Amino acid sequence: MTLVSQSRRAAASVMLALMVWSVSFFLHFFWEMAQVPFFSDMPDASHWEVIGLCTRATVGDANIAFGAYVLVALFTKDWFWITKPWRLSTLSVYFAIGLIVTIIFEYWATGTGQRWNYSDLMPRIPLLGTGALPLAQWVVIPVILIYAVKWMFLGWLVSKRTERE
Repeated sequence: MTLVSQSRRAAASVMLALMVWSVSFFLHFFWEMAQVPFFSDMPDASHWEVIGLCTRATVGDANIAFGAYVLVALFTKDWFWITKPWRLSTLSVYFAIGLIVTIIFEYWATGTGQRWNYSDLMPRIPLLGTGALPLAQWVVIPVILIYAVKWMFLGWLVSKRTERE
């Protein structure tokens, strides 16, 4: 592999990482804002307090999504796994990581961590006590994320190829 192709691969790796994190942030932020009525005290908080709390939660969500992406890349031994046909085992690992981390974090945050409380509007998963919306978030958002990032990244690769010609 030549130095130029190594440089292009490194640039593509960085671009893919930025896309995964930033698209995840964008999608999770809107989900977090939509969940405001389902958490106690949030509907009564000021606009800027809600934005601050949702932004902090979203940074955590984007980090979880990126961490899941990296773990799947290690599992598949392919950083660019998202651009190829997906296998059930790959997607299962990706979704499982987000769901497991969410269950553990929600359990801690609504329990001993006392980070937040659900309002009466939040549907709960029996036995777990975890909110259904935070779990749904880790099914809906990853599906949109992997399609969006695949589409964006492949488009970026085409634009780079066109620039070189």
